[in-house]
Amino acid sequence: MTDLMPVLPLWVDVTAMSTTALYGAATARSRNVPISGTLIAGILCGAAGGMVRDLLLGLEPVAITGPYYLPWILFASVLGAFFFYRFISQELPYLVLRGVAIGLLIAIGCQKALIHEVPFVSIILCGVLTATAGGMALDALTGHRSAVFSQAHWFATALIIGSLVFYGLTITTSFYIATAIAVIVTASLYVTSVIRKWPSPKWPNEGNDMSA
Repeated sequence: MTDLMPVLPLWVDVTAMSTTALYGAATARSRNVPISGTLIAGILCGAAGGMVRDLLLGLEPVAITGPYYLPWILFASVLGAFFFYRFISQELPYLVLRGVAIGLLIAIGCQKALIHEVPFVSIILCGVLTATAGGMALDALTGHRSAVFSQAHWFATALIIGSLVFYGLTITTSFYIATAIAVIVTASLYVTSVIRKWPSPKWPNEGNDMSA
């Protein structure tokens, strides 16, 4: 199966990291982080997921060794900090950007794991960690509890379902179709769950935390 797998397209990997950097810098500025801290948060948010993915697979982190990643991540961080932060107060554009970013990161995480022929569970783990590591770094830097641990909506559920959808489709159809559908499914689940306030599964007798 993996002999037929296409190499992960460079532009898709860079686009996914840059989109996450845009979201990260915009979020950091909305949290009143200074200029230098905002740009650093954007860069780490964009690069952390790919770096974790590559380290888990025993590879050199392409975000550091590749010539195109950091310049585009920095550019996206500047855009997010100076322009896109204005949309943070508008819930739908913010949620859509975040949903698309995590969908793209899921796809590139799973795809690279598939190329290196790791077991199924490891493929899903690579997809989930690629999509969450940057957000966890952002929340830690800005003094917030990470959404994957506190999110009351279907954040974690969207990550897992998106990874499963990509894996199921990529072995039967093209990489680009699998990526597009995985992004749509992930973003739709995430955005809809927040807007409609669908609670994530809770332990028995645990209180509800509907914070975004």
